[in-house]
Amino acid sequence: MKKNYSNVRGTSDFNPHQAQSFRKVNEKAIQICKVFGYKEIVLPILEEKGLFEKGVGQTTDIVQKQMFKIEDKDIVLRPEGTAQVIRYYLQNYLHRKSNFHKFFYAGPMFRGERPQKGRLRQFHHIGAEAIGSNSIYLDAEMIILCLEILKAIGVKEQELKINTLGCAKDKEKFTKYLKEALANKKGHLCQDCQRRLDKNPLRVVDCKRNECRRVVNSLNLENKHLCSDCNSSFKELLSLLDSLGIKYSYTPYMVRGLDYYTNTVFEVTSKRLGAQDAIGAGGRYNNLIKFLGGPDIPAIGFALGVERILLTLSDGLKEETIDVFVAAMDDSLYNKGFNILKDLREKNISSDFDYCAKSLKAQLRIAQKEGAKLVVIIGQEEAKEGCVFLKDMEKSAQEKVKIEDLVKKVKQSI
Repeated sequence: MKKNYSNVRGTSDFNPHQAQSFRKVNEKAIQICKVFGYKEIVLPILEEKGLFEKGVGQTTDIVQKQMFKIEDKDIVLRPEGTAQVIRYYLQNYLHRKSNFHKFFYAGPMFRGERPQKGRLRQFHHIGAEAIGSNSIYLDAEMIILCLEILKAIGVKEQELKINTLGCAKDKEKFTKYLKEALANKKGHLCQDCQRRLDKNPLRVVDCKRNECRRVVNSLNLENKHLCSDCNSSFKELLSLLDSLGIKYSYTPYMVRGLDYYTNTVFEVTSKRLGAQDAIGAGGRYNNLIKFLGGPDIPAIGFALGVERILLTLSDGLKEETIDVFVAAMDDSLYNKGFNILKDLREKNISSDFDYCAKSLKAQLRIAQKEGAKLVVIIGQEEAKEGCVFLKDMEKSAQEKVKIEDLVKKVKQSI
């Protein structure tokens, strides 16, 4: 029996309109990143498994459940970008060349989790990383960059949530508090969180299941674990955001799901996404470079999920159209029509042609469907005169134009 193939579960095809929206999201993000002084890097999809085990954390869901491993090799399909950027940074000794670097990247990531709305096994991230400064102004820049990208794309109904985890010692103190506070509530947690409570209690706070949210929300988490320096720095950051008119929601229950985060963490969410409401997220990872064998250098970054962004755009981005459709009245005029098409395209005028020998009426319907502003109509008599008709689809008006003047006339009309 003949098999009908379909895409692998947890992956998605983009139809032409979705692909166009996907490309525009990336183009707008790249444009904004360059405005902010970030430089693009392109990194491989394959990485050593140990990079994420050490960088992201042995007890995280990414490492324990979600990494796609290459059979019989210690190689995985990359599940996230930050650890990979730091690997690139250290491998190329960039800390010896300059004390400050800003990068951005875009591309596919892979996680072997149960597919659902907004969570795919292959998905795409746009990310930015700034390495070499612990300034709250850099924290603010990273948050503003994230919001500006979403604004440029046209994402609405978004909310910025922000918290601080404090320094490494603060996180240790917080972890100890959680383990003690949740010990007598363990039976009310999901099975995953019961396991997490022993190995990494911060993961419990990050759990999205309702039963775990109720337990976590019953705790008093507001900054009791913070040292004076971290508390003061976070207050300064919030004051800076206030002065810049940036709206945010202080969310003490937000910790993010990766072990490398310290100090500032943030998420941008949208109600349009339902339970999995994060469009993007980021924060500081001041100890990651040292943890991966490099010097003690602070850093901060974020990543935006492209598929999730597209889900928030109810109508997608405006569909692209062509400028000109070339229509020939019979087969004998196709050669002339194809030459006109070539001339238009050489002048970067988006244009198309009928390859299926349809009637003129059918060709005009195709032109309308493709959103063509103008239609070049080639008839026998006009061809003998070295002319064509140029039809304005919006005005439903047409005029006779000499072929040698056509490109100039088209440029004036589009």
